[in-house]
Amino acid sequence: MVSLIDFALIAQIFVLVNPLSSFPVLMSAYKSKMDVKKIAISAVMIAFVIAMIIALLGPFLFNFFGITADSFRIAGGIVLLLLGLDTIRSDENAQKVTHVDSLISIMATPLLTGPATISFITIKAYELGQATIISNLVWAFLIIGIVFVLFSLMIPRINAKLISISSKVFGLFLTAVAIEMIAKGMYGIFMAQKVLG
Repeated sequence: MVSLIDFALIAQIFVLVNPLSSFPVLMSAYKSKMDVKKIAISAVMIAFVIAMIIALLGPFLFNFFGITADSFRIAGGIVLLLLGLDTIRSDENAQKVTHVDSLISIMATPLLTGPATISFITIKAYELGQATIISNLVWAFLIIGIVFVLFSLMIPRINAKLISISSKVFGLFLTAVAIEMIAKGMYGIFMAQKVLG
């Protein structure tokens, strides 16, 4: 039985959301003299709401679309793998957006809660139960929010190169999580076919 507070799961969510990938956007906002703290907090709150909706509705979509959890694990793992590889190879170029609301929307989704995050949350909600994933989402996004607030306060002294390197390291762990999801999905389908055969 998984505890309602699972530090490994919180760490996985944190790495998956990867707040470091959004820092170049905040750096660009800072250079444009925008309210970085407001942008950061608003983006995290919207991303959290999206994540909670997915945690609540995601598992019901399996029955609605008539797909198995193992098939979704493979599909989600592939999306996660592509995101991880993209993070590792990314040049961390900040998107040039001058409107605050547009910047918040871009950070909330797809940067924080994109297809990979949605896939992961859906699978975990199905595997562990909604209460477990929701409680861990609360803790993970609380930590992410704290990281964003600290970054917004320290932004004049932040080393952009260090942020870029750290983000790529997160991307490496993300690819490992993706491979685990794909392998588990393939094993589940193989075993189901073996039983039916």
